[in-house]
Amino acid sequence: MNIAMMTNNYKPFIGGVPISIERLTKALRDQGHRVVVFAPRYCQMDQTMKSGEANEEIPEEDVVRYRTLSQHFYGDTVLPNPLDPILEENFAKGNFDVIHVHHPVLIGRVAAHLSDKYKVPLVYTYHTQYEQYLEYAKFIHWLSLGEECQNSLGRLRGRFSRTIKQGIAPRILSGFMRRCDTVIAPTEGMRRAFQQQYGYPYGCRAEVEVLPTGLPEDSYRTEPDIMGEIRRKYGADRMPLLITVSRLGHEKNVPFLLRAMARLKCRFPEFRLLVVGDGPQKAEYMDLCEELDIREEICFLGSLPNREIASYMAAADCFVFASKTETQGIVILEAMAAKTPVVAVKASGVEDLVEDGISGYLCPEEEEAFTERLLQVLQDEPLRDRLRLGAFESALAYKEVTVAQKAVRIYTDTCRRYALAQTQTQAGSASGQTERLGLPG
Repeated sequence: MNIAMMTNNYKPFIGGVPISIERLTKALRDQGHRVVVFAPRYCQMDQTMKSGEANEEIPEEDVVRYRTLSQHFYGDTVLPNPLDPILEENFAKGNFDVIHVHHPVLIGRVAAHLSDKYKVPLVYTYHTQYEQYLEYAKFIHWLSLGEECQNSLGRLRGRFSRTIKQGIAPRILSGFMRRCDTVIAPTEGMRRAFQQQYGYPYGCRAEVEVLPTGLPEDSYRTEPDIMGEIRRKYGADRMPLLITVSRLGHEKNVPFLLRAMARLKCRFPEFRLLVVGDGPQKAEYMDLCEELDIREEICFLGSLPNREIASYMAAADCFVFASKTETQGIVILEAMAAKTPVVAVKASGVEDLVEDGISGYLCPEEEEAFTERLLQVLQDEPLRDRLRLGAFESALAYKEVTVAQKAVRIYTDTCRRYALAQTQTQAGSASGQTERLGLPG
């Protein structure tokens, strides 16, 4: 198949969506399919070209880079330019069988336009609960702050903020999905959630499928020597080692995790938590660690290359996670593939992955309950060993090759249904014209 993969963000940007796209693209290509990724340019790439080092770059196979309007829309996220003519120029000569788009706005609108114009079926993956991320838009954040003001203008700002997040944004997303031929959710729980929120499948031509992000083979391989080095580096030969991988932003609920660590310190004085990831609230969270008197226990490592994260996961005694905004917790699956038990806050996108007592535990968003479960895992070595085995066996169902095979089945079924719908539409038009002319059917 010829597949157009369209996205608002991609490598070198580090995030769940770029990782998901990169893994699916690689696995599809390995199975003989042609995948062209339409992705924005990043300033790192432009700087490399200006410095005369472009000849040292490894050429990107079948990647179309289009312009951006801003390189720093929020943090390291760019604001793509969906009007760049390079998009349609390259799409028109691609002879694509299907479009797979990963965002409903900007590139999503381009994908819908190209789908209509060139009669190519459109598949969309619902990666992100966008209403949870609107706070990063400065205007909406300013409106939300009005709720803290005890005056009529503040209340008006707060009401307008809620209208955008709870009314306008869902309607925009719902309208886009009704232009798609297939909508993909990363987990069964997310499929149920947005079917309820957006009224699927009522009034919509799209089928709703479940397709998780796949894990590469490297995720299942651990290197004992490297694991040992990591544990020694952080003193884990004499104390438990915990890990979390998360963007350091408000939507990831990191303060809850840090408060739980402060409670853990009261019961378990010696431990280390490795925090892998970066984000706009990093300095704020480091200050919170000082306030909670856990600065020595919490190690902020920043962003790490994907190829290194598996070793850090495998070196840990437990993976901890508090985010409530995941559509699919890729990092949870990576921890499980590294044979690391999980203790996480029970939330959509997470509860489909972790089985209580099998691969870890899900907890209510209560610091005491979370801490108690964590203590149970840390203090019971036979339990921890059973959870390690259960986590690994659960993660085997998410291998890249398996996910890519399912993606092809979804694409094929989408193309079949699209062709049938086109035939019925043409037949209906022909029948209507015959009736208008008064000719026999």
